[in-house]
Amino acid sequence: MAELAQQQPGQGYTPIDEAKRQRLLELVRGRAMARPTDLAEDEVMVWPSLVVVEAVSATVFLLGLVALSVLVNAPLTARANPNQTPNPSKAPWYFLNLQELLLHMDAGLAGVIIPTLALTALAAIPYFDRSPLGVGILGGSAKGRKIIGFTVVYTIVVSIAFVLADEYIKVGGSTRRGFGFGQILQNQGYPEWVYSQVWPSFVIIAAIGGLVALVKRRFQPTRRELVIALFTGFVATYVMLTLFGTSFRGEAQALTWPWDLPLEHH
Repeated sequence: MAELAQQQPGQGYTPIDEAKRQRLLELVRGRAMARPTDLAEDEVMVWPSLVVVEAVSATVFLLGLVALSVLVNAPLTARANPNQTPNPSKAPWYFLNLQELLLHMDAGLAGVIIPTLALTALAAIPYFDRSPLGVGILGGSAKGRKIIGFTVVYTIVVSIAFVLADEYIKVGGSTRRGFGFGQILQNQGYPEWVYSQVWPSFVIIAAIGGLVALVKRRFQPTRRELVIALFTGFVATYVMLTLFGTSFRGEAQALTWPWDLPLEHH
């Protein structure tokens, strides 16, 4: 550059003043790739800020658990009898959502296909939403938190409606498969795979599509906010199915009020 600046005007080059050249270089100052180190006000140290809070929380939880175990007796019954199956026979609470699904559709669909698709969708979220903005913030924004509230209400209403429909909409026989209207398909002579696999799959897809359509129409969400809605719907559905299986299923898995359940299922 210095050599070009020293060429004569007649040779096709224009001399450049050194001070002017320095000012031009300042206009295209590069951006450092390294992480800045002047962010101390936005950071906290693991010790003691985080570790002390975790230790205090663990201690309080342990003391509460010990007090609860001393003051409240666990509702244990007699030893298990292999010749007598309890009624109702329930899975551990973390599998009760799957057991609840088994009441409404084909066992392979409820126990294998739906869980596999759900876990695959959860694992695909980081590849679908790659934006670093708003990471670690509840809802990502004020609109995101509104979407969470709307999705929770939507999921609760839809879940209750589906369970009640499958419990009380019955025509003829009672197999409790197919979210209510599957009973009508069964009594019309349709094969089992129609009312226990195709119909429940259609109902689930329609519920998810309805959520997406309502969120798009009401909130005009970004991709991140749409993912938040779908994830919230998954969590709310998990909780609702677990709640039904834990507190609202009595003998023969019939829908029952919680206070009418046997003591060990309260």
